[in-house]
Amino acid sequence: MAPVRQLKGFKSRISVVLGVVTITGLVLWNTELPKASKQNCDRECHELDWPLICRYKIVLETQNIQNDCQKCFSNNQTECLHDIYCDRFSEKIITANRQVPGPSIRVCENDIMVIDVVNRIPGHSVSVHWRGQWQKETPVMDGAPMVTQCPILPHTTFQYKFRAAQAGTHWWQILSGDELSDRVFGAFIVKQSKRKEPHASIYDFDEIPHVLLVEYTTITQNGINEMRINGIASNSSITVQNNSKYRFRVINTGGVSQCPLEIKVHKHHLTVISVDSHAIEPKPVDVIQVEPGETLDFILTTSKNQGIFDMTVSSEGHCKDSNHTHTLHIQYNSTLHNTISDTNNLVQPTDHGNRRLSITSLTSLPYELSAVKLKNTIYLGFSSIKYQLSEGSWSLPNFNNMSMVLPSAPLLLQQPEDVIVCNAENVPLKCRSSITSCECTHVIDLPFGSATELVIFDTEHTLFKTDRSHSFYLHGHSFYVVGQRSKAFVKSADHAKKLDSDAHLVHRKLDRSVLKNTVVVPAAGVSVVRFIADNPGYWLFRSEKTSEWSSGLSLIFRVTNPTGNFPQVPEDFPKCGNFIGPEFFLA
Repeated sequence: MAPVRQLKGFKSRISVVLGVVTITGLVLWNTELPKASKQNCDRECHELDWPLICRYKIVLETQNIQNDCQKCFSNNQTECLHDIYCDRFSEKIITANRQVPGPSIRVCENDIMVIDVVNRIPGHSVSVHWRGQWQKETPVMDGAPMVTQCPILPHTTFQYKFRAAQAGTHWWQILSGDELSDRVFGAFIVKQSKRKEPHASIYDFDEIPHVLLVEYTTITQNGINEMRINGIASNSSITVQNNSKYRFRVINTGGVSQCPLEIKVHKHHLTVISVDSHAIEPKPVDVIQVEPGETLDFILTTSKNQGIFDMTVSSEGHCKDSNHTHTLHIQYNSTLHNTISDTNNLVQPTDHGNRRLSITSLTSLPYELSAVKLKNTIYLGFSSIKYQLSEGSWSLPNFNNMSMVLPSAPLLLQQPEDVIVCNAENVPLKCRSSITSCECTHVIDLPFGSATELVIFDTEHTLFKTDRSHSFYLHGHSFYVVGQRSKAFVKSADHAKKLDSDAHLVHRKLDRSVLKNTVVVPAAGVSVVRFIADNPGYWLFRSEKTSEWSSGLSLIFRVTNPTGNFPQVPEDFPKCGNFIGPEFFLA
């Protein structure tokens, strides 16, 4: 009788599944498809709506600062790109749609993005990376130059097509390998429906004025940097209502200075709800720190109040002495004469040195990553070899003495014959006898589905000031930050392995570790991250600082699926590479 009852139970479960599938099919069949693509997809998101096809155009151009300043001085403000640039000493800047920063994009989760990038920068090839988007369906749209695509040549257009599958606060940025393009970026907000957004019930407003895109730019010939928020250097104001909760989205673009940020609001509660687009357990604080390249969402709670209160955004860490501060005036739209009385219960500032480990994720660490030790543990020490030149010194940054040289053609499309691939198990012959850094294409293979741990440490403590940390970013994946320690003073990968085996390197926190796509390595310290390599393709792991990742402080993870194939590349996808003609071709 038991087999008969099991068979009946199985049939009933099948019937339920078929019924659900049938109902879902009817709902989808009777739901109206989008009739046309839209240029503005910013709307209230609903999980049962069809995704929209969202079309955007980003035109990259150079603007001559001198001409713009002349227009500014003529008091014709409508023709100014921005009067705040008139103090700059650079002759040119790159703009996106003739604005700095570039246009913001706001869409709903799973919308289809169709974005034309037009390169009108003479003599400058670029690509666009969409931070936080894993590109599982479309790895060729990741925007990593010479890894997933050829750079966009001057006077040409490249169309990015991908699904905005990862919700949260993101940003897009130009990758060209030089600091001229460090200031070409824009906010990229992917919203969720209220039913899917885990914190939707604890805030009232999530609007465009509450996105804070923070950047640094050089304004004088002395190389002094200035902080700007949403392209504005002067203090600004935001109007709020009483007894409301506002979601603020902060993006620290880092730039040349790579400064951490500190945010606080006078006599107000702040609650952190998301880091790098990943929701966390709400964390009440009175001071927030945002690392270079990082995004962070917090809720500002207003009260029965009137007047103006200051939100200060200031530089911290190695930039603290520079006194970079921007003030946003929080102005209450009220005629009430009450003031905030409950100011004694504000949470005291957290320890910034260990801040990330005090934040907890909404979910537990995946089972595959919860072991005390992972079989696939990779130790990455970064440093810089300095060379003396007649006019000064030149640095060659590297991981494990391997300085990255990008291949002559994108690896996702083909592997060029002239590429010299290197890693810990494959040291090129030309590098075995060298005591300096080896220049090669640093590629590390990760089997599909493998539980991977990266132990990243600073092996050259004089590379930066003693209080300067270093930020790294991973394309194609997010990772769990499970450990961090400052002043570890690790000498090499072998030294790190020895310390780790003796349990003297770093403590790992394996309970609800925070999920991110950027990681900070403290000064002379070490950080540990874990992730599951479940996205086939070639994925760049790099320093956040442009001048370093383009000069060698980067590597590529090659994730192969069981068949050894990668997602199909479109037949007409642009190709590039070396050209070496026949040995003799002249008559």
